[in-house]
Amino acid sequence: MTIPPQMHASKWLQIQALLEVAEMDALLKALEPAKLYLVGRVCKAEEALLSSESFIHSYQKYIETLKAGKVPEEALYRPYFSSALSVSDEAFFRQEFADGRCLLRPIRPVIQLQLHRLGYSRLDEKFRPMVLGTPCVEWGIQFSYPQLFQEPATRLVEKVGEMYSNTALFKTLQRWIRAHTIPTPFIVDGKTVNVPMRLGKGCLEWINTHPQLTEQGLQIKR
Repeated sequence: MTIPPQMHASKWLQIQALLEVAEMDALLKALEPAKLYLVGRVCKAEEALLSSESFIHSYQKYIETLKAGKVPEEALYRPYFSSALSVSDEAFFRQEFADGRCLLRPIRPVIQLQLHRLGYSRLDEKFRPMVLGTPCVEWGIQFSYPQLFQEPATRLVEKVGEMYSNTALFKTLQRWIRAHTIPTPFIVDGKTVNVPMRLGKGCLEWINTHPQLTEQGLQIKR
């Protein structure tokens, strides 16, 4: 069996954002012709490339669950929210199995998606991204892109510049996020605290029904 190569990258730039469904759909359209790839998971060959429609369908269920005052079940969304965005399938190593299934692994810089949760500590009065365990607040998706990458052939560590096809894609993502979202204005004990985790403007109408905000006594300024 062929052993898939490992991508060595570091100094990831990260964007955490909770978007309304229409905003997520608009973002994916703004990033075209980039596609979503199911990575790090053995799947049927036809499932390795995710359609935008299937991703939005899953994301819509996630948002509708929050709007209903319930906490989304992680297992239902993790495959989609752990995918990768790339303008080319050449950024991936594809391992084929005898039963027709396959496994994709990034071997070049891609935009990595992750299910995102934020946390607030009343001990030091700070908000933190990518919190594990409880208490936490489901907060959409984290998008990550590396700034340093080790070329497999030369083993030299290089800055991830314009020579890498997904660099321009990540810059488009950054511009879109700046234009269509806001730093989240949390209200904590009567004080407004703006945090870098982003909130889609379309979420302001319903965000204070988020069940985990209610549990932790947090609100969003509208």
